[in-house]
Amino acid sequence: MSKYEPLREHLARLDDVVWAAKLYEVEEIIGSSLPKSAREHRTWWANSGGSLVHQNAWLDAGWRVERTDLMRDVIVFRRLRIGGTILAGKPARSERLGRDPQRAAEKRLAKVMGALRQPATVTLRSEWTPLGDVQRTPCSNSTIPKGGGVMRFAAMDGDDVVTVIVAALAVQKTYRGLRMQVKGVEEASSEKEGLELIKKAGFDPTDPIECDVVKSGNAWLLTDGRGRKANLDDQSECYLVAQLLYLQEMQNGRKTTLILR
Repeated sequence: MSKYEPLREHLARLDDVVWAAKLYEVEEIIGSSLPKSAREHRTWWANSGGSLVHQNAWLDAGWRVERTDLMRDVIVFRRLRIGGTILAGKPARSERLGRDPQRAAEKRLAKVMGALRQPATVTLRSEWTPLGDVQRTPCSNSTIPKGGGVMRFAAMDGDDVVTVIVAALAVQKTYRGLRMQVKGVEEASSEKEGLELIKKAGFDPTDPIECDVVKSGNAWLLTDGRGRKANLDDQSECYLVAQLLYLQEMQNGRKTTLILR
C-alpha cells in the first residue's frame, strides 16, 4: 500500500468542495514527513498522475491541487466530483436539435445550465491601510480616500477587540463624521452620520479607536482562479467586499458589526 493511501482516504471522506491544507496536516494524515521536494517545488503538487503515486492519491479520490503557496506551507485542493459527477470532465456530445425552435432552445439552455451549476469559489484578497487613532489622525490626512472604500474601526472591550466594518462610498466624509463625535465637535453635515456610527458600534467615544481602510486598488475579487480589482466606488462591489471582510472578522473570533452606508 502506498504511504499516500491515507491521504486518498481522507479526501474521499471530505464533504467540502475546497480543502486548504497546511503541510503539517498532510504529514499527520500520511503518518510521515513529506519529501524535501514537496516543500520546495510546486511541480511536486502537479496533477499529472501516471506513475507518481502521491499525485494519484488525490486524483483517484476525485480531487486536484488548485493552488500551492509554499511560502505559507498551504496547498489548496479542489474536488472534481460531487455526487458522482465529474465536474472537470469533457462536455457531453452535442445532440441534434429538432425543428421545433422552443425545443431547441430548451436543449441549448439545459447544456448551458450544466456549466453554470458547477461549484464556484469567490475569494477576496485585500490590503488594509492603517489610519491610526481617530483622535490623532486629522480628516485632511492624505491617506484617507475621498471616494469609496471599506473601513474598519477597532476598540477595546475589556480584554477583547471589538470591530466595526463600514462600507462607505465617501470614506473621508464617514471618517470625518466619527472623528467629530470623538472630538466632541458638533458639525451639522456630519453629526448625524458620526452619531449613528457610534451608536451602532457601541463604542465609547472617549476610548481610543483605531481605523484602517481598504482603498480602491487594494482589493481583488477572484473567482475560480481568475481575478480583477474590485471597484469600491460601485455600491454593490463595495458592499460585497465589506461583507467578505465582515465574515473574516467573525471567523477570527472577533465581536464585530457590519454597517452598509
